Amino acid sequence: MSSTVSIAKAFHTARRKARPLSGFPGDLPTGLAEAYAIQEESISLWPDAIAGWKVAAIHPDLRAELKSERMSGPAFSQSVIQVKPGEIGEIAVIPGGFIAVETEIGIVLNEDIEPRTTPWTMPDLLPLIAGVHLAMEIAGSPLPTINDIGPWAIVSDFGNNSGIAVGAAIEGWDKGALDDLKTEMRIEGQTIGLGRAVGANGGPLDAFLFLVNHLASRNRGLKKGDVISAGATTGVHPIEIGQVAEAICDGCLPLAVRVTGRAASD
Repeated sequence: MSSTVSIAKAFHTARRKARPLSGFPGDLPTGLAEAYAIQEESISLWPDAIAGWKVAAIHPDLRAELKSERMSGPAFSQSVIQVKPGEIGEIAVIPGGFIAVETEIGIVLNEDIEPRTTPWTMPDLLPLIAGVHLAMEIAGSPLPTINDIGPWAIVSDFGNNSGIAVGAAIEGWDKGALDDLKTEMRIEGQTIGLGRAVGANGGPLDAFLFLVNHLASRNRGLKKGDVISAGATTGVHPIEIGQVAEAICDGCLPLAVRVTGRAASD
């Protein structure tokens, strides 16, 4: 069994059994290509269809070495949820693993995007967006030290993703509304992070452009209705099982999610 397969199977088993890992399950990938190979193997093992992707920034100090400013990971249909204002959604995480929440901007597609060899441009992609929404990523992995290890581990395990919640639509996203959009994260009613939709690394549309071209390089496309969670805007905020997080942005009612403990599955 190759190391790619054995690492993917270890992450798969840990996620399915809701069991934390004591360390990275094998030799750490030497670069992102190896990490994405593990991710691809893990996708092939997972018994659910992809319904979205998360995008995250790579720390500036690592970008030259890793030859990328961003990284990505899949989100699956059972953990991509729509939450109406005034309701509280639920997304499950692995007890004892890495658990955090992030206020993000979610992009929903209005048609399929097929992979191609010609690079996609922003004008190509803007007509393919059905809507832009307030969103929340629930970051999670059976490996509690995944963020400390860095992108090599994060990419290997589904991008350190446990789910994406999609909230209210952001009006005027195509008329510059994202440029100065203020964002916030609250946990149990307390503000723990403030930010903006667009930062030093660009904004949600830049993350979308990265993702489409990155997936094309893996001969992957996207489907109508897929959700792209386009990167943390206020930081990565640890949260305890049972707590409620609220993602907030200008002009939208809060998006509330309760983090629950995941039970083992077959």
